[in-house]
Amino acid sequence: MRMPNVKYSFENGIGIGILRDGTAFIFDECLFPRIKDTNWYRNYNSEGKQLYISSARGKKVHDLLIDCPKGYEVDHINLDTLDNRLSNLRIVTHQQNQINQPLQKNNTSGVSGVSFYPPRNKYRARIKIGQHDLHLGYYHTFEEAVQARNVGMECMFGEYGRYNDVPPAPEWIRQYVMEKCKRFAELSVCRSFLLSVIDKDGDAVE
Repeated sequence: MRMPNVKYSFENGIGIGILRDGTAFIFDECLFPRIKDTNWYRNYNSEGKQLYISSARGKKVHDLLIDCPKGYEVDHINLDTLDNRLSNLRIVTHQQNQINQPLQKNNTSGVSGVSFYPPRNKYRARIKIGQHDLHLGYYHTFEEAVQARNVGMECMFGEYGRYNDVPPAPEWIRQYVMEKCKRFAELSVCRSFLLSVIDKDGDAVE
């Protein structure tokens, strides 16, 4: 089946749209009726960094595939904006969407929020939530710093964090990082962490 500017094919319940320049995007075949009558084009966000597929009127593919309430945004879980399967889309707040971000180009360690700190000859771990830079401590090894950051993301970001593939943090790192995160608990989007702070301290977090 061929649309004015998109060629579509289907396989195992997945639809593939290919633009005239060869750019391909995917979606759930069952939702094809929502986008089949729209011409689609390759485009970038206002910063010129993130590729997405949009219509002539500025509507993005996911805008038609998922019903997003006013005041919320659609997040691509795996950061691939050409993957518009419902399993890769979730409705989030702006804050939650900002949490799920790719590695910055100026990062040299390969892990966001982890860097070597020469004055102490140790690795430093930190996360940023909102406008707050949360320092998670200095560690002797790169792996320990990455583990600390994973714990910090677990506390502050919950399911929206992008976790790194390292062994689970030892208990001393977990307890140390959780104590640091408690001071910023009101900024956490992780309900289970908020409830644990309330249960332990006996005070509600506003």
